[in-house]
Amino acid sequence: MARSGDAAETARDLWARARGDRRGSRGDIEVAERLCTHLRFGLGRWVGSDGYRALLDRAIGQTRAAHPVLDGLSCHGSGELAARGSMKGPDAGEIADGMIAMVTALIELLGRIIGEEMSIRLVDQIGAPGIQGGENIKGKAARDG
Repeated sequence: MARSGDAAETARDLWARARGDRRGSRGDIEVAERLCTHLRFGLGRWVGSDGYRALLDRAIGQTRAAHPVLDGLSCHGSGELAARGSMKGPDAGEIADGMIAMVTALIELLGRIIGEEMSIRLVDQIGAPGIQGGENIKGKAARDG
């Protein structure tokens, strides 16, 4: 059984793996874009694109007030942050905190549907090897299904 706080721990670990040794707000914007792409393709395979969009919109809605860096964030389309222009000002810590909060909320919302432990494992596996940009997720998704 998953412990309280596991979703946040998983989100922090996922962000750290995605970030690797990149530093600075520009690098973190790219990391956020890549993480959104991985989540969209990975979770979309399990809950469908509409299900993913609903979960994502709800997760962003829950975290946006505490993390204004998420204003305008959209991981729906190409995986690029819709707020790219407005995100030039935040520092790397704000981007990281916002993305970690959003991924935590996403895990928790998905956990209400499939169970917390399974949602943690699913999101963790989606962000596992290759998230640092070694493999194009679109190419992997095309090969896998």
